[in-house]
Amino acid sequence: MARNLDDLFVYPTQLLDEESLSVVRLVRQWSDREIVSKRMEYREGYEHLFAGKREKLCIDIGLQKLTIPADLGGFGWNSPSKAPAMLALAFEIGRADASIGILSAASWALFLMMACQHNHNDKLCGSLAARFSDETVRTPALILTGPGLTGMQTPLFFGRSILACAEKSETGFTLNGKALRPLIAGGLADFFCVVCADRSGKPCIAFVPGDAKGVKRGPSILMTGLNACGNAQIDFNQVPVPLENVLNHEGNIEELYIWLNLLLGGVSVGAAMNFFELLADWSESRTIKGGVLLKENPLCASVLADVACEIALSRLLLCDLAGIIAAQKESGPETIRRTFTYAGMIGHRVQKGAMHAMNRGLELMGSAGYAKEWHVEKHWRDVKTIQSILYGVAAEAPLKMDTARFFYNCTEI
Repeated sequence: MARNLDDLFVYPTQLLDEESLSVVRLVRQWSDREIVSKRMEYREGYEHLFAGKREKLCIDIGLQKLTIPADLGGFGWNSPSKAPAMLALAFEIGRADASIGILSAASWALFLMMACQHNHNDKLCGSLAARFSDETVRTPALILTGPGLTGMQTPLFFGRSILACAEKSETGFTLNGKALRPLIAGGLADFFCVVCADRSGKPCIAFVPGDAKGVKRGPSILMTGLNACGNAQIDFNQVPVPLENVLNHEGNIEELYIWLNLLLGGVSVGAAMNFFELLADWSESRTIKGGVLLKENPLCASVLADVACEIALSRLLLCDLAGIIAAQKESGPETIRRTFTYAGMIGHRVQKGAMHAMNRGLELMGSAGYAKEWHVEKHWRDVKTIQSILYGVAAEAPLKMDTARFFYNCTEI
């Protein structure tokens, strides 16, 4: 049964201009034609079809250049004002394939840290734009903070351990780090975005080409989902990094987290929306004792309502976050701190909501004796993996401390 998802999961389209709406419609057409309407074909040939579908989105449609400045050959969406439009695209791509969605989100986030008016870095932005503007699909990998290692003292970013170190050298910096785990795509990455710290412990971000001398990739990491992203542990051994490839201004790391919470939240909710479509179609054809449609049974309808409610509210929360980002009139420390706090709270809540929606739907399917369904399981595995890499082991405590610092002006935690 065809459903208009925008009528069911309402979205404040007044935040989008006509150009943005046209791009969103184009990406929805890509999603429907290339993947959603060909799920069985996509499943059977996933390993070789994935690259082609992603290339069509990144190169043919051009979304790889979405946040590259217009004067460097990009779309020119390098502005916080485009947050609602980028979120809408994350919904559409996540609905098709969360792996393509998270890779796209990482690519967009790279330029949003260095190409906006308030944080523009001419040299770095120009060199990266040249790489991302050719006819080759580029894969970025993000190495963020983590829970740390037993018995090892590390620099901290608001209670989160930084495991890579950037030491000053004659030509710039030298990057070191052992057994680092990127969020995604460590084994495939053309470029690494690494949260690190200098000798004094000050957090910064280093941008490292994947073929740089001293970069070592370990064996593939087995993951629950996002299997097409090909992750692997990374070692940096005396990797030379040019001075312009290191961002050390206050607020850089917070901005990276803000964009990741927004865009990866959009990918997860997009996947959950397609999960809803599959669940709704399934509920249309299942009967229970007495020949009654399963969805007309009050108990089953209550579970179906839980699924829809979680997805709808998660989508609205992300829309609010996009509005907060787009409405920023200044980029001072207090503004960034406020947005960073809200991005963490909303991102965490959204990932939990999307996961809860899928858990409830799978429970209902299982109770009715449903046979294994690859598309439903894939969405569950992908969203579970996104939730784990953003809010996994030891991630909730720093998030709560961020919230306490903002709302109660805590100074000693």
